[in-house]
Amino acid sequence: MTTSFVACEAALTSLPESLLIGVSGGVDSVALLHALAATGCKPVVLHFDHGWRAESGADAEWVRGLARKLGLKFVGGKMRAAKKGPREAEARAARYAFFAKVARRLGIRDLVLAHHADDQVETFLMQLLRGSGAAGRGMDAVSTRDGLVLHRPWLGVWKKEIVAYARRHKLSWREDATNTDTHHRRNRLRRQVLPYLQKQFGKQVVENLFRAAEIARAESEWLDALCAKAAREPELSVKALRMMSLAQQRRTILRWLQGRGVKDISFADVEATRGLLEKTIPAKINLSAGQFARRRAGKLFVE
Repeated sequence: MTTSFVACEAALTSLPESLLIGVSGGVDSVALLHALAATGCKPVVLHFDHGWRAESGADAEWVRGLARKLGLKFVGGKMRAAKKGPREAEARAARYAFFAKVARRLGIRDLVLAHHADDQVETFLMQLLRGSGAAGRGMDAVSTRDGLVLHRPWLGVWKKEIVAYARRHKLSWREDATNTDTHHRRNRLRRQVLPYLQKQFGKQVVENLFRAAEIARAESEWLDALCAKAAREPELSVKALRMMSLAQQRRTILRWLQGRGVKDISFADVEATRGLLEKTIPAKINLSAGQFARRRAGKLFVE
């Protein structure tokens, strides 16, 4: 085992005692469940059936059987049928909605997920390609979503290390055929884009992207802390914003808009709001969901 894998395994012992764990049946989540159970922890096993494949029902039953074998509580959920099949974003939202619903019902808000270093690289690269700006930092080891506290203890572990762990412990798992379907953007990136980048720039390009994500995440946390006080204010001072650097202006506005309940904030939304600092443009700009930002009496506010 590598030093990173040993450290990540050790981190499992510092997780809260009451836990939920998302288990798809794939090698990543099965190995994480095995490692977590080996510490004496008894998490509630959650499985969400997206209904993408004919055998997905069998996957759910397999995970149910695994939970039973380990003496763990199992809760399953299934996505409503869609005529054209759910898009990736819709499927992800439905999965997290299921997790949050179970968390509320059981009174357990800590959820462990099996995201690993390869996932981190893919997420970071996808964020950059979408022009995500402040979100271009990959995933956090601990984050919150829909009232859940998400724990990703294996973000520093590579996929090949997880597979080696599973084989060493003679674990079985389910193979998801959709992981080879390049109609999904992440699969195209994993199977076409990253191999191309490695061919052109060397095998180390994946490790370089992982390091870049780690650097971006740490710097993003620092900038968030720098902007936290202003972002919590119900209104923003135009004078105070003008005195900030460009990066601080953008991050303060982004977090402030999020704190005011504005959804799906784009770079254009942030820039339009930042434009309210100038007196030469209209003192009102439209945001999502029928909201808008306005400048009045030296203050910015959302309505």
